Amino acid sequence: MRERIASNDAIWLQDSATNLMVINAIIVTDQLDLHTLRATFQRRIFEGPESHRFERLRCRITGSGHRQYWERDPDFDLARHIVTSNGKHLKRLEDIQAYMGHEASQKLDRDHPAWEIQVVEQFEEDATALLVRIHHSIGDGEALVSLMFSLMDGPLGQEHGAAKSADPPPAADHWLGRFLRIAAIPLSAPGILLRRLAWVPDRSHMHGPALSGHKQVAWTRPLDLAVVKQAKHRIGATVNDVLMASVSGAFSTYLAHHGGAAPSRFLISMPVNVRPPGEIPRCENHFAPVPLELPAGTCTLSHRILAVKTKMDQMKRSAVPVVVYEIQRALLACLPRPLSRGLIDFLANKCTAVVTNITGPSRDIALEGRRVRSIIFWVPQRARIGVGISILSFAGKVQLGIIADEALVPDLAALIQAFEEEFEALRSL
Repeated sequence: MRERIASNDAIWLQDSATNLMVINAIIVTDQLDLHTLRATFQRRIFEGPESHRFERLRCRITGSGHRQYWERDPDFDLARHIVTSNGKHLKRLEDIQAYMGHEASQKLDRDHPAWEIQVVEQFEEDATALLVRIHHSIGDGEALVSLMFSLMDGPLGQEHGAAKSADPPPAADHWLGRFLRIAAIPLSAPGILLRRLAWVPDRSHMHGPALSGHKQVAWTRPLDLAVVKQAKHRIGATVNDVLMASVSGAFSTYLAHHGGAAPSRFLISMPVNVRPPGEIPRCENHFAPVPLELPAGTCTLSHRILAVKTKMDQMKRSAVPVVVYEIQRALLACLPRPLSRGLIDFLANKCTAVVTNITGPSRDIALEGRRVRSIIFWVPQRARIGVGISILSFAGKVQLGIIADEALVPDLAALIQAFEEEFEALRSL
């Protein structure tokens, strides 16, 4: 296999000394051994009926510049990618937290397919932890979460199969509306690009100072998704509206205690799936990093949710996600890589954080009969963004993972506490 790397994947081949384009995750299951996991991965991912969707996991990257290719690794060995963890004393989540923070700053081997799963067989008393690292060029969050759940027990695409995004993609409504938005791309693209260029970048202690390149990770406790759903029903919003309003509130609370007054609003980069409705993801990047303006936490929670809903509804009715996706592809395809990267980074640098929200199965799932106890993941950041927020709903719970540069968020525990307080505040709506 040898395939030219498309521009929508090449955009993520832009690691820097302070930001690596790697998606990190932890999956905790009932006790599972290394050899069983390798055998399951081989059978379900590489030998299953949907194996063509994951062929890129066997491929390394060759070439340079505009002539880069996916090429089947002639020395591919699953035992090189699913390994025993280098961390010898990872017995508690606190140990893994420090270890994953260190790993998030380490490059993956680019001489072979850029992914690995480190297995901690004896975790806590009766569990196993899988420490997953996959380079973003292999696929986006939709593709990689789909890969994760394809490993699990249950038929793909059904209750225990591929995950779906928290809300339908903006183009997933009536075919006529979708056609009209696509037809409007040439007319709307210049205006959308000019408005993005004119946006004033966020300035706060969480965005602006130089990055150190040293990452730290943390996560909230599992929170009851029913509380979020009750809040969204009362206000007439979506789950995503409620969660994004909680993000802005937590940011404001943290800055009020650690960096002076919060700005009047936060810009975040929110990945939006632009696949056709109903398409099962394969390993590729098919999303638009859409800038979204969130109100600061100075107003009440209900007003914040309504303000976010207004912004989200406007975005869903617009051609912005598809236009942003096509603009990035055009920049990568038509300009020299240093110039296109500079323009894309200039647009990205206006945002405080990358925030993504994925919905997994609503019931418990298992891996080779072992119950999956928890799943946490962390989204990478580019340019000078140093904060990533990843939200995953799964089995009636919602859990939030944070990855942050130490120079921007020195007290990550306080930011986690601010998020948990925002969730608790939903009960009083």
